[in-house]
Amino acid sequence: MDYRANFGTAIELMQRSAQLMGMFLPHHEWQEAQNKLEAFRLFAYADQELRFPKDRLESLDGLTRRALALGNYHRIWALEGVAHYYVGAVSADGRFSGILANPGIPECAMVSMHAGMGTSLAGTLLARLGGQPSRASLRDALERHFQVCRENARPGWYENAIEPMGLGVRSLHPHLLAAVSTAIGEIDSDAQRLFWHGVGRSLYFVPTNFITFGGSHKRALRTAISEAPTPEDQQNAVAGLVWAVTLVNIRHPVVLKNLLRACAGIRMPEAVVNGIVSALMVWKHMVPEDSEFLPVYSRPLPASTPDAKLWNDCVAAPTARAFAELFPALNREGRIASVFQYRPLQREQTRVHHE
Repeated sequence: MDYRANFGTAIELMQRSAQLMGMFLPHHEWQEAQNKLEAFRLFAYADQELRFPKDRLESLDGLTRRALALGNYHRIWALEGVAHYYVGAVSADGRFSGILANPGIPECAMVSMHAGMGTSLAGTLLARLGGQPSRASLRDALERHFQVCRENARPGWYENAIEPMGLGVRSLHPHLLAAVSTAIGEIDSDAQRLFWHGVGRSLYFVPTNFITFGGSHKRALRTAISEAPTPEDQQNAVAGLVWAVTLVNIRHPVVLKNLLRACAGIRMPEAVVNGIVSALMVWKHMVPEDSEFLPVYSRPLPASTPDAKLWNDCVAAPTARAFAELFPALNREGRIASVFQYRPLQREQTRVHHE
């Protein structure tokens, strides 16, 4: 997926715009814009940020070590960029199988690197399809894509690799949204749910919502609901969008507080809570040693604090429950990738409790 061609040339302009708007925007909106630019830059330009060799393709182990040397927040986006870069390089000449089964890559890198691999493979497929693929050719291509993802994913992480198809289609080929959704649904209903979760994630980064001003949260939420054809697809799209906002801005919980106010109007509390808690569980898996950011999200606010009930009901209480019961079970069962689709958390916690 050629993010450089589609967005890369706009990075500098966006940075300048964010700096300029910082004089007029509330601080949390300016900070959110900076966070998005930072995460995107680390992903799209990992080769420059990490100074990859220009005359040869370094081993995936070596590239991964470069990213892991960064600080906690920066490494999760750089790892995604590493996998995207590496898979793009090896798939160009057809040499790839079992890429992320490599035992030299630590488990904490799996979320980021399966996302990066899936994004790269989705971009390659979409570029080869052309503008108006037939129904049969689209279905055949998607079945091959799922197989390649399965062959290259580490056991237990396949879902994480196919979810980015939604991000790729919505970001760069939005005219194919309905056709791809229908084709995936004919193949695998789980994959269709993952697809719409990826669509929701993409809505946080599309150009119309990239710089946060003019009610971008409300605009993205409305788009997620209007584009998804069924209530289940809507729940996945909203969860994916909320997931992205939460993770990108994990260092600044004030951004999530602002999003919650926008979410109150769409009346989809379970999808919102799912997106928040799933993102926090993913962070816990990627940065298990973190004691700086996560505690804030499970800490209830005093009743006298503005929006305390909204925060406590949607963030603090469900996060505390998930970390006490659900996250340890998912981690133990090797099912962290299951959080890349919407499932009512109460149902998942009940399952864990009974088991």
